[in-house]
Amino acid sequence: MTSLASILRPGLISQRSAGLKALAASRFSTFTAVRAEAIDTPSTPTSPPSSSSQQPSVDLSSSGRATAEPISPFHVPLQAWIRDFKSNEPKDLIHLQRKIFGAPLRKDILHRVVVWQRDAERQGTHSTKGRGEVSGTTRKAAPQKGRGAARVGTLRAPQRRGGGIVFGPKPRDHASELPRKVQEMGLRIALSSKFAQDQLVIVDELSMDSHKTQEFETIQERHGWDSVLVVASKENERLWRATRNLQQVDVAVMQEADVLRMLKYQMVVMDKQSVRYLEKKLKI
Repeated sequence: MTSLASILRPGLISQRSAGLKALAASRFSTFTAVRAEAIDTPSTPTSPPSSSSQQPSVDLSSSGRATAEPISPFHVPLQAWIRDFKSNEPKDLIHLQRKIFGAPLRKDILHRVVVWQRDAERQGTHSTKGRGEVSGTTRKAAPQKGRGAARVGTLRAPQRRGGGIVFGPKPRDHASELPRKVQEMGLRIALSSKFAQDQLVIVDELSMDSHKTQEFETIQERHGWDSVLVVASKENERLWRATRNLQQVDVAVMQEADVLRMLKYQMVVMDKQSVRYLEKKLKI
């Protein structure tokens, strides 16, 4: 008995299966090559492949999925120039992760992170004295009865001159709590906003010939930086000594990069090692 597929237009099924496989490979990242092969329903039984034309095998992991996922044709790589720190000349291109440097702008997340950081920076050392802490006599101010006036207790009461403070501030911790994922998301948004506004400069290395402030000011004028945050991959004694007297310049190690610092200064300068560290730290 002949099959139904051999009677109804044999070429139609093969064309539709090839189209489905192409659509699966280009549009859906979770649609692996193994699942695309399952769509193919040939009209006639296929012969085993010969030794001359061998098809490449698909390497499967323990989960049963292909290890090499197809790349979407709509993917646009995110690139930036690597410039020389002294001359500001472009030297090479660097590929950036879109989830780190191309995240959508969320002002509400930035506000939450900034409030959380400023709360943690508050000292909380303000203190006032109550009626039991101020210095003064403990005698009774006036007799309880017989003088035709209201009764008076201690002279250190808040309504009297030199008395204590009612419900005054006491030393306490003003730090608030914020989930770690929200903190990392705020840092990704801060980096993305700087990159989108062309306020992120990536250099090959932060090297200086001396620790003189004049040398860094020359570099700053050459680049056109008014206020700048320099993020270094390691401790740089020359860079720190050259910028410690400048009001609009701050130097931070890559582990100390935070949202408040990035939003405080106009430009953010970091080397390649700092970029790779942040990509690894903030990877989703």
